[in-house]
Amino acid sequence: MAAPGASEYRPYGRRMNVDYYLQKVPVESVRPGFSLAVGERGDYRLFRVECTQMTQRSGQPVMFTLTSEAVDGGAPWVLECEAGTPVVRVLAVCKAAS
Repeated sequence: MAAPGASEYRPYGRRMNVDYYLQKVPVESVRPGFSLAVGERGDYRLFRVECTQMTQRSGQPVMFTLTSEAVDGGAPWVLECEAGTPVVRVLAVCKAAS
């Protein structure tokens, strides 16, 4: 069953005999262990969620901070979004049938 506000599954494309299945979901449905496709300079990067945090301050919108695993031995990536912001979840990576 899809998360509230989530779009249907859709195949993203074929590259090197691999199918990527992506789904837009609201940031508040993201949990540790999810893999996200995050756009950066016209390309997408894999963002593996290690930690999620919700912050609510008086008079301000609810914010979500997503932290990735450490990247190439360096610091983790941090993504901050307002509640309701759609993010792209990677649902499955499968070998394409020959």
